Amino acid sequence: MLNIYVLSDSLGNTATDVVRAGLAQFDLDINDYIIKKIPGISNKDDIDEVISELTGGEIIVQTIVSEELANYTKEKAEEKGVTLINILTPLLKTLENKLNKKIKNSPGEIRKLGETYFRRVDALEFAVRYDDGKDVNGLVEADIVILGVSRTSKTPLSLYLANKNIKVMNLPLVPEISLPKKLFEIDNRKIIGLTTSIERLNEVREERMRSLGVVGDNSYTQEMRIFEELEYATEVMKRLSCPIINVENKAIEETAEIIIEIIKERGINITHI
Repeated sequence: MLNIYVLSDSLGNTATDVVRAGLAQFDLDINDYIIKKIPGISNKDDIDEVISELTGGEIIVQTIVSEELANYTKEKAEEKGVTLINILTPLLKTLENKLNKKIKNSPGEIRKLGETYFRRVDALEFAVRYDDGKDVNGLVEADIVILGVSRTSKTPLSLYLANKNIKVMNLPLVPEISLPKKLFEIDNRKIIGLTTSIERLNEVREERMRSLGVVGDNSYTQEMRIFEELEYATEVMKRLSCPIINVENKAIEETAEIIIEIIKERGINITHI
């Protein structure tokens, strides 16, 4: 029975995968070996505890970023007559020389990147799922709730913020449609209102209609209707005591940064930004 110890200052998945890939090249039975994964190595005491269990016939495979701890493991393994394979250190040293940059010595960077990626995917899926008030249940889970009349850039903003790992729900404000009760029950500090001028909204809506092949007068682009919608939206936002951002002549990126700053100033801690 071959005992293989996988030591890592992170989860140890990388080294374990390498070991399994190596073992797969041999005709082995499951009883021929044991892989013991020991993650979270952070100091010499952790290493001493592992080494004390060994008798000399084992193999240690390590992915420890800290050069000091990696060297300490090597010394202790040699004292015990244990074979040690260091996967990470030689690679890091080579990269350090080739890139002419210092190693960060920060464990778990691959895992952090993976977590960031999946948070972004989750936020993007959230933005799509709760776009345009499709499901009011998103009000509770959302990091930010954006309100505004049609064509005030709610959807593009939601998607842009989602790319920063922020879960955003946007809700259209239409005088004829009742507001969900939950809107007045959630933390109003995470609610942001959007507005613009009658002229700008009329221009945007007319362009939208032209792109859809709709010509002629319609209530969607009439200035009086737009005025009524904007007045209604402002009234709702005041009832909710939420900040109102005028998005006229603002790029999506600029509005998004304003929103993030407002949320932070209001005491909402979005740690995953």
